[in-house]
Amino acid sequence: MSSENFIQIEPIENILETENTTQIKIYKISKEFEETVLSLLNRVLKHYTSENYIPIIFTILKELTINACKANQKRIFFEEKNYDIGNPEHYEIGIKEFKKIFNESMGNFYGPLCKKKDYYCLILFEYDETGIRIEVRNNTLVTEQEEKSLREKLSKAMSYDDLAQFYMDNADNTEGAGLGLALIVIMLKSEGLDPNLFRISITEEYTSARFELPFNSEYKSLRS
Repeated sequence: MSSENFIQIEPIENILETENTTQIKIYKISKEFEETVLSLLNRVLKHYTSENYIPIIFTILKELTINACKANQKRIFFEEKNYDIGNPEHYEIGIKEFKKIFNESMGNFYGPLCKKKDYYCLILFEYDETGIRIEVRNNTLVTEQEEKSLREKLSKAMSYDDLAQFYMDNADNTEGAGLGLALIVIMLKSEGLDPNLFRISITEEYTSARFELPFNSEYKSLRS
């Protein structure tokens, strides 16, 4: 655990010694987190001679983690404003206000609040010589309205092969999350990977985004 207590992970040098899984728990995005992820990916993927996948995995993982932390921060914002996030009228007002103040440095303010409330982002890694599976969870639940919007964005992203074209077609009504989902889907397609290896699921305890990246034909997807 770091001195700031905002990131928890076992020592990188211990990874691969006994398990083929590891996890990182964070309360905000930080430079330390990005450096930790890169160190972990370098260690794991070089071990399996698949380091060529480091850039795409890092990019996708960072996008998903930003979205997860942002969702937690949004919950705290709504709580502070006494907005009922499940009330459509409150949500419309609150989300407009949240978008106006949102920026990359918000984690410095909301990170301690997320930690206090234990609104976390958990990144789970599972890997072997056939491939790697990464899941990003956050434990603030989505509303029906948010889930519907998320599903619509993902469905729309699946129909595109070019990010610039997606942006031009949706510039007026696309939130950052929509563009981020399109980025992930299009990156997977550009690597010749099935975009259905990226999945979003919602349970009673958390929201999860998972992607799988095979190293060879022996990889068995959870979808198989």
